[in-house]
Amino acid sequence: ICSTCQGVMTQANHRLQSDPTYRAHINKTYLAEEGLEYSGALEVKHLLWVLMEDYGADNLKAKLTRQLNGLKVAPFYGCYLRRPSDLMAPKGLGGRKTYLEDLISLVGAEVVDFGGKSKCCGFPILTANEDNSMRMVSDHTGEAKDKGAHCMVTPCPLCHLNLDGNQPTAEKKAKKPIGLPILHLPQLVGLALGFDEREMELQRHIVPTDAVTRNIK
Repeated sequence: ICSTCQGVMTQANHRLQSDPTYRAHINKTYLAEEGLEYSGALEVKHLLWVLMEDYGADNLKAKLTRQLNGLKVAPFYGCYLRRPSDLMAPKGLGGRKTYLEDLISLVGAEVVDFGGKSKCCGFPILTANEDNSMRMVSDHTGEAKDKGAHCMVTPCPLCHLNLDGNQPTAEKKAKKPIGLPILHLPQLVGLALGFDEREMELQRHIVPTDAVTRNIK
């Protein structure tokens, strides 16, 4: 459920699968003493990919009990889920570049496109350069809000942590209010599957999520 983990694990897995000498070194030096061995046969998949490729959009749509009509949602992929493209969206899987928008539309919400959707949320540099991290938060959330989004959805909990948890600090540094609710991907899907707002823990967010429920018709 984390696109940052997805990116790191996919790149590590690619090296292990494509370099037998390196894989043998890892097996012999680090895994053998634990009685373990990695053959390179696993595939790392994000929840978003599983929903759209393995379970399937048609099957998911059939399970929806509530269309999120009226809700305007900005997609935020973050750093890792679409790059490097040869690993994250290889030939034959180019649709991964728009899965988040596709899923937003599938649950009945309106996609609000904006320029920062595939940029960094700022979390990786938070402790090294807080000012730039907060500027990234205010830039992304502010742009989406200005374009009419009621909320933003991200497939990465680290992006959620920074964009939601640090949005009040980003507002102060930018000297402007934003107040854009940030949903983690399973929350958006859960609402469309019929779970209520408390079951999806929307009350635990830092930025109030009233705009989400208020705008669903």
